Amino acid sequence: MHRISFIIFIIGLLPGLAHAQRTVYIETNTPSANVFADSTWIGRASDAPFQIGTHVRRISVMKAGLDEWSGLPIVFDMELEGQLDNNTDLTIHALFPEVVDNVRIPDIHVGTGSVMKKRTWITYAAAGASLLAGAVAIHLRTKADSRFNSYLESGSPVLKREIKRLDFQSGMALGVMQVGVGIIAFRLVF
Repeated sequence: MHRISFIIFIIGLLPGLAHAQRTVYIETNTPSANVFADSTWIGRASDAPFQIGTHVRRISVMKAGLDEWSGLPIVFDMELEGQLDNNTDLTIHALFPEVVDNVRIPDIHVGTGSVMKKRTWITYAAAGASLLAGAVAIHLRTKADSRFNSYLESGSPVLKREIKRLDFQSGMALGVMQVGVGIIAFRLVF
């Protein structure tokens, strides 16, 4: 009877153990780089994604090779990340600097999420363009409507051409607004 209770106890622990894992994706310009969980080698960056325990404090990505810059690892602090995000998926960007003619070109980014989201000026520019284009579309549509009321009273062909021009311009402004909203939506999702 004690064995059955012990087996039931162990089976009850299994779902908790399954949640104690995180999936780590490595985005790097050096696929042959070595990846370490704390001080334990877990594979090459090209082998990602890795399953690591929640007890891991640090992920290190070290370039494999004998050149002078290979000794500088890129280190990611899991405790700091745990305070920011409780997701089970983690993306680490480990871009090593390039050496051209013995001159180091610095370009190191470490962190989570997409690099694309760091360019927030694109989102703000799209939002501003969308608001401005929406206001222009409403203004031109209002002018076209007032011209249409005048056209109904007079039947002037000049007003008809002006109404078509205003409708076209309003449609173009509406299209610009929709492109801006699409860019904002794309940047929020990706």
